[in-house]
Amino acid sequence: MARNRGLTGQSIALVAVFAGLIAASTLVPEVTLIGGVPLTLQTFAIVLTGLLLGPWRALAAVSLYLVLGLVGAPIFANGAAGLVVLTGPTGGYLIGFVLAATVIGALAQLLARRGVLARRGTATASLIGIGLLSIPLVYAVGVPWLVWRTGMPMLPTGCSSITDIDCVSGLTVGVLPFIPGDILKVVVAGIVAAAIHRAYPGLLGSARRASSRVTDPEDEAARATA
Repeated sequence: MARNRGLTGQSIALVAVFAGLIAASTLVPEVTLIGGVPLTLQTFAIVLTGLLLGPWRALAAVSLYLVLGLVGAPIFANGAAGLVVLTGPTGGYLIGFVLAATVIGALAQLLARRGVLARRGTATASLIGIGLLSIPLVYAVGVPWLVWRTGMPMLPTGCSSITDIDCVSGLTVGVLPFIPGDILKVVVAGIVAAAIHRAYPGLLGSARRASSRVTDPEDEAARATA
């Protein structure tokens, strides 16, 4: 467990690899929706980063990705780069990525410490469950920022329905079009993360010890009565 603490070579490598994964996720062809919000695989990469690295390494990986993009690397959606992206309409989503990866990373680490990730039957569902929390966390920052930078209303007003193409608001532009895709990407990320945790049970540090406590209760009882 100790080898997973602190600034180790393994941690530095994982941070670099997952920062690269997030950058690579923007290279997949995307669809740009009304308001300039692009639909990419970043959600999948951000959620997977949090589920596998825990809070501090996930925070470092997403922060490294943002720093590289802000200093000029064309690794944001649509090959964009620079501070103008952060100050633009979609800048809030980037900040939301940092929050989401850190929070779900902390929850994934908690699952590992409690031995949940060692239970084959519940690990995948648990990881998907906490991964779904990334969606409201990203929107909580991204949508108000989008509304602020574009001047559109938060909620649709004067529209026959929220699916009306002329009904432009933070909700219809920054949330509703993404929900189905985001849920699908989180589910896939949870499945992939569960498989990786099974292959590398010590990835979040305390998984091995937690697993032994949970899966061998009879051994513990036998030692207590010996």
